[in-house]
Amino acid sequence: MRIPLDLYQILGVPIQSTPEQIEQAFADRCQQLPRQEYSKAAIAARTQLLQDAHAVLSDSNARTAYDESILAEPALSEVEGMELQENQLVGALLLLQEQSDYERIAQLGSAYLQRTIDLNRLPSSNGSTDEDVILAMALANMEAGRECWQQKQFEKASDVLQSGLKLLTQEQLFPSVQTEIEQDLYKLRPYRILELLAVPETDTAKRQQGFTLLQTMLDERGGIDGAQDDRSGLSVDDFLRFIQQLRCHLTVQEQQELFERETDRPSAVARYLWAYTLVARGCSQGQPEYIQQAKTTFTQLADRQDIHVEKSMCYLLLGQPGAAIQTLPLSRDQESLEFIHQYSEGSEDLVPGLFLYTERWLQQEVYPYFRDLAEVQVSLQNYFNDEHIQDYLNALAPEPVSPRMPAVTTSADLPLLAQQGRETLSSAKEGRLSAQKARRPVSRQQPSPHNTKPAIPNVTAFPSADKNSSPQQRPTKVRNGSTSSPTRAGASIADRDGNRSDVSNEAPQRTRRPRSQLQYRRWFFAAGAVALVLLALFGMISQCSRQDDPVSGADNPPSEPSAPSPASPDPIPSPASPSPTAPASPPVASPTPAPAATDAITTTSARQIIQSWQTAKAEAMGQDHQITSLDKILAEPSLSEWKAGAQSEQANQVYWTYSFDDLKINAIQQKSPTEATVEATVTETAKTFSAGDQQGTDVYKDDTYRVRYELVREQDQWKIKRMRVL
Repeated sequence: MRIPLDLYQILGVPIQSTPEQIEQAFADRCQQLPRQEYSKAAIAARTQLLQDAHAVLSDSNARTAYDESILAEPALSEVEGMELQENQLVGALLLLQEQSDYERIAQLGSAYLQRTIDLNRLPSSNGSTDEDVILAMALANMEAGRECWQQKQFEKASDVLQSGLKLLTQEQLFPSVQTEIEQDLYKLRPYRILELLAVPETDTAKRQQGFTLLQTMLDERGGIDGAQDDRSGLSVDDFLRFIQQLRCHLTVQEQQELFERETDRPSAVARYLWAYTLVARGCSQGQPEYIQQAKTTFTQLADRQDIHVEKSMCYLLLGQPGAAIQTLPLSRDQESLEFIHQYSEGSEDLVPGLFLYTERWLQQEVYPYFRDLAEVQVSLQNYFNDEHIQDYLNALAPEPVSPRMPAVTTSADLPLLAQQGRETLSSAKEGRLSAQKARRPVSRQQPSPHNTKPAIPNVTAFPSADKNSSPQQRPTKVRNGSTSSPTRAGASIADRDGNRSDVSNEAPQRTRRPRSQLQYRRWFFAAGAVALVLLALFGMISQCSRQDDPVSGADNPPSEPSAPSPASPDPIPSPASPSPTAPASPPVASPTPAPAATDAITTTSARQIIQSWQTAKAEAMGQDHQITSLDKILAEPSLSEWKAGAQSEQANQVYWTYSFDDLKINAIQQKSPTEATVEATVTETAKTFSAGDQQGTDVYKDDTYRVRYELVREQDQWKIKRMRVL
């Protein structure tokens, strides 16, 4: 048989090479051994071809004669190279593999195996030669698949890799190589999902294949924020980035079905995403009943995150401006509140500013992340003028406004306010903010150290399957501010740097950071909370144009045969896992009072402080809302934050029950006689109840997380000043 190689190609040198270069190339090639899975016969065949080529090219007379012969012939591609014996084929395949000629390996290998079958010899019956040929073909498929991967041909890469794997599995050969190819396929799967779901909606077969692969990944991980291993190499944060980028390829209906199904795991991340999907559907389709569902969902999440502005906007969209304005002061998001106040100047209440804020929020932070809404223009004027919507809003129960609340804009004024608001925007200096201009990302300042609310990090999103379909011009959403609603232990997570979108070219002359659609980098809920990760998804979209790596700094699919696995992302610290040896602690129902601060804090006294906090939290957030219990164990600023959150839940007729399941003191550091920190691992369960709800909703169960408590001595009593999840 003939192979497409000449003697120069065997040594890997050009025809103009000097004798010294030929000697060096021969020595180098002899030292470069093939993979260890090849048989000794295959390695010997390769070595023999190298020696034969060297013998001719190192002899000046023989080389001259050889050069004349090949120059006298047509191009080698036309005569198919040099003649070989069949027992030399494996050596030639190894040399072709070193030259990345994978297509030729497949052709020669397939022809050889077909001849063995025609001669009534199964591949497995011809000894090591057949196994070496199969190995060469499988490795060629693996490397060819990785090349397709690097070229962003993800489905083609999968097909080629699976072909190589099939060659090995059907003959039950080389399990280590099988494992290597399988690892590539698992790591390729997220890219395939993005590519499949990005195709036109009319291509239902491919999109259904993408949904099937996605559901398989979710099941293997244990949900969106699950920590089980799906062998993709993606950490929890990486996977949430992947979900964020994925959403831009899904419609409202598809996302609603996906996230509603995921809430049953249960998953707080899915619940949060589901709430945004409900808002999008309610506004875009004129169905306010979905917004009512979203408001209820935000209420259930208020124990973890400051979502009071989102909840306030839901009240506004439901024609309940009084409740909306009453909810706003509970938020610590100062930049959003400043915007609302500035655009409400001259008004008796904050409804005008909240109205403008809501319309911008929908246009910039909700609609762009749905395939079927990305180009839709938001008009709250049309929304409130819809007769069906007006009938629904008029039929709602009276809004839950405090008797001390001053009179505010009524729901009947909202259609007129919508028209006035749009006129205000259109008359601003150089006035108009087109949808594309509103989405342009600009840099933001470094957040204040006092703004400790989870924000949208400016990180590289998981690469899009289709560069043209990725939301490259969409804004990076960032929202800062300290947490006002209590997390499970009142903790908040330090803000990470990111980008913000400019609001407009109108006064005031500043840019604001709009509220983030998905505010969880990792929502590891503090003492009394869950180690769930409510990711900062919506700060990533402006980075989707970086297509090469799933995470900044990640490895590309390897191009060298020795590299075992492609696209493995940089490690990101994962949530703390429960300690299997954590000692049981007394139940919350019978705590020991917090110790006086006369002595150094010990493990026992630290445990008593945290148990006292858990009891106070359960009483303040419980059915009777004994808010004064917080005074016994909390100091500022945690005291004000938790009181505001408890009062909000009481006003909305929502209460919580907690089960304090486990506690382990990890570290104690006493900085002074009046200051100390305690790090602990906490496990607890929580359920939330709303008005008329007898069963309640399981929010988290047996969730374990680590938290740092900052203690301060007040009136000879240790109290908790701040709490932060680690």
